[in-house]
Amino acid sequence: MLSESFPTEVIVPQSLLLELLRQALGSRVELVDCKIGNRHHDYLVLLVQVSCPSTQVVVKLAGPDAPIACPFDRTAMFHRLVAAKTTIRMPEVLAVDVSYKTWPWRYFIKEHIPGEEWARVRDCMNAHELSEAYQQIGNAVAQLHTIHFPTFGQVAADGSVQSSDTCAAAVAERARLVIKDVRRCNLFLETLNQRADLFANICDASLCHEDLHQHNLLFQQQQGRWCLATILDFDKAWAGHYESDLARLEFWRGMTSKEFWSAYLAIRPVDPLYNQRRLVYQFLWCLEYAKPTKEHLADTQRLCEELGLEHIEHF
Repeated sequence: MLSESFPTEVIVPQSLLLELLRQALGSRVELVDCKIGNRHHDYLVLLVQVSCPSTQVVVKLAGPDAPIACPFDRTAMFHRLVAAKTTIRMPEVLAVDVSYKTWPWRYFIKEHIPGEEWARVRDCMNAHELSEAYQQIGNAVAQLHTIHFPTFGQVAADGSVQSSDTCAAAVAERARLVIKDVRRCNLFLETLNQRADLFANICDASLCHEDLHQHNLLFQQQQGRWCLATILDFDKAWAGHYESDLARLEFWRGMTSKEFWSAYLAIRPVDPLYNQRRLVYQFLWCLEYAKPTKEHLADTQRLCEELGLEHIEHF
């Protein structure tokens, strides 16, 4: 039975969580264990073990004051889409509701797929295991990018796209959405506008995850080898250009290799102008993230030099 020191009791009464789980999984469900996976103001991620049926689920709860954007209905749609269109294993969506009609939070309940973050296991692998892992990542990312949309823009929970006329217009709108500081946003829009000709002939809108960092790729041991278990957190996904994901992966350390590119290109070719557009996509990420750490400032300054821009002294 669940310990009396229920770790979320102050935030979510045990009785209320059990009622929610029974609504989603069946009236016979009982709580066995519960751990906090993530926690912010008015936001909670729980790893829950239940019985009848015996299983582990992830429960995400977000109230109206949560600082994190929680479009759980969109995320559920992307999970189902990726599961249907690729060979990537995605957690089964068990319940989702963003209406607040019955509960005091938006909620998302999904199957738990066990695994270890790429950030952790990468340093534990030998050369052969690393080569195989990078191939799997390249293959999975390429599969994501074979999911097409009729136009560019934000994707609604029903799969429709709130379209922009062109790729450049969609990237500009994306920048306005994610770069909170007006000064930084205007700097990016000016940089994009100066290079608009590079984006003029792009017409291929595909699924962009936008957050394929080392903590969102899970691996697990299967019969003695490391296998990609799943990809997490599609909250930022949109109908963009596949190059946006590639640019970020190249910018982040430890995310690509020659094996990655070999596997990726076997499925998805890359446009010759990618290397020029790559800098613009990376600049967008720098201004979106905008953390005043020495490492991030150094990366941003280096990118400014490549773009021929003045250095950004501080964020």
